[in-house]
Amino acid sequence: MMGRGWTIGGKAVGASHLWAAISRLFSLIGSGASYVASVRFEYKSLTVVGASIAALYILALGNPAEPFRGADAATSKPSGDADIAAAEPLRGMVIATVEPSRGADAATAFFESPRRTPVVTAPESLTALIIEKSALPEQTQPESVASLVDLYQDIDYRLDNIRLGEMAVPRILLDKLPADFAVVESPTERKQLFIKLALPLILYANERIAAERERLIALSDKIARTSATAGERAWLSGLAGRYGLETPDIDILRKRVDVIPPSLALAQGAEESGWGTSRFVREGNAIFGQRTYDKGAGLVPELRDPDATHEVKTFNGLMDSVISYMTNLNTHAAYDNFRRIRADQRASGGVDSYSLVGSLVRYSERGEAYIETIRSIIDINDLRSYDGASFGNLVAGDPI
Repeated sequence: MMGRGWTIGGKAVGASHLWAAISRLFSLIGSGASYVASVRFEYKSLTVVGASIAALYILALGNPAEPFRGADAATSKPSGDADIAAAEPLRGMVIATVEPSRGADAATAFFESPRRTPVVTAPESLTALIIEKSALPEQTQPESVASLVDLYQDIDYRLDNIRLGEMAVPRILLDKLPADFAVVESPTERKQLFIKLALPLILYANERIAAERERLIALSDKIARTSATAGERAWLSGLAGRYGLETPDIDILRKRVDVIPPSLALAQGAEESGWGTSRFVREGNAIFGQRTYDKGAGLVPELRDPDATHEVKTFNGLMDSVISYMTNLNTHAAYDNFRRIRADQRASGGVDSYSLVGSLVRYSERGEAYIETIRSIIDINDLRSYDGASFGNLVAGDPI
């Protein structure tokens, strides 16, 4: 067999041709593995990836007319451009949502570049291979603004594409701001970075609320027709407790278990944190400036009145701050009017943050001036264009 070649798929393949294919295969696996590791995504077995790619190349060898894309047929040496093109599907895929395939051509679709669509179809056996692990802070915690910018560039995270609905928001959940975030000189760059890091946190918290709301509505419809099981009643009781009720009241819960418009959360977060520059968010992960009267549970404001006792509540991470903010709006008695107006808007066809913010006059001591500031931030920065943003479909097995 040495020097004479092999027969694959009924066709003769030269030894030099096969050796070139094997060399290219190992090069591709190596570059793909390095890239997957660099963007902080977990993979279960490179063996599966290698086997999948190898299978495709073995099939390609059966067609001597076109052994490689971008290769020099005379020398069988891939060009530099071919290396980039071959690695590009992995580059575009790792930040997309992966869901089980429903078609026969799923293996082909899995390796095609998904840059124009945020959802990649994958075969069932590969669903768990590349899973977004952005909820793990040690994997997605850039230590500097430069590394954060590099990460966003690597995954082609563009706010223009988000606003136009051309891509889904990547599930990158920062645990804290980079240490040098406050020294970003350009206000425009700082605003864009703040929106990019805050939007996934807001969507993630809303996604969980939306799942609970969906289950609540389904259960309330069932109760109206028949009755709830013991397990369903236990779940409803637990939900009521988490939303500030001693006993379940479905009408009240339907007003409370609801999402916060991203534009409103972005605007309030920007105002309360100074677009990510305040001491409270840098030292205490407090995006929304929530107060606490538990001594030692927060940071003391430098300009606090001598007779005041409040502190700005601190959190273990940015996500905790977002969840606490949404829980506050959804449960505190000061925001009953907010929840009533939101329910009325939803019944009328859609929630509008610009008008809804008028019900948050008690959020700040500034009263109406605060309302005008939030509305101005929403308008000037076109934040309502993010209200339709989403992650796309959940990864299979992603917990609710």
